Amino acid sequence: MQQDQNIKGFTILELLVVITIVAIISAVAYPNFSDWRQDRELRAAMEKTATMLMSVNTLSQRGNYPFVQFRITPNGTSSTKFSSKGMDSTTLSTRLNNAQNIECDISSSSYWDNNQVDETTKSISTHISRDGAVCFSKDGSFFKSTGGLKGNLNIKIENRSSNQYFILCTTSNASKAGKCPIDQGGGLEKPAYLVEWTRFGNISKFKWSGNDWTRQN
Repeated sequence: MQQDQNIKGFTILELLVVITIVAIISAVAYPNFSDWRQDRELRAAMEKTATMLMSVNTLSQRGNYPFVQFRITPNGTSSTKFSSKGMDSTTLSTRLNNAQNIECDISSSSYWDNNQVDETTKSISTHISRDGAVCFSKDGSFFKSTGGLKGNLNIKIENRSSNQYFILCTTSNASKAGKCPIDQGGGLEKPAYLVEWTRFGNISKFKWSGNDWTRQN
């Protein structure tokens, strides 16, 4: 009986103190967790899209599809679809032999022999507000861009000028301007990532530091 009397529970005051401490810790930790989660989602999207670009260029270099396309299709600022397509050597040769222009076409579903080499949709935004695409060929002779990626504004990356890129940012950042800003002056916020390419399909990845682009491995 004496043993039962020595067993005590928490008082109301003690419970209130514990609840208050937990609430304070949660309030401090949540913004950091939210930032970490957004950065993780954007980085995963950047890695996926960069891999898509590298993969479709590999197919071009190997001759599987000597002419390929990487396409970005924004859905407002709420999500973005990324896809890649390919044209086989027979179709490319036929078009060239018939003196047909080789276009980075985004309007015809029958233009490409493979309309879905790869495809993914992410709940993120980009710096373009309409469909855009970039196309590559094995020797770089048919390198071109169209739609939202044609006429990219020049930005500074590693003290040089570039207009071959796309930017990924959060939907909340993009909603302020209708798309991702391209620099600090336009209102670009962390986290944000950039994927850059060259005529011959060399792919580079960068992270926004708040005032500059930092190369990623």
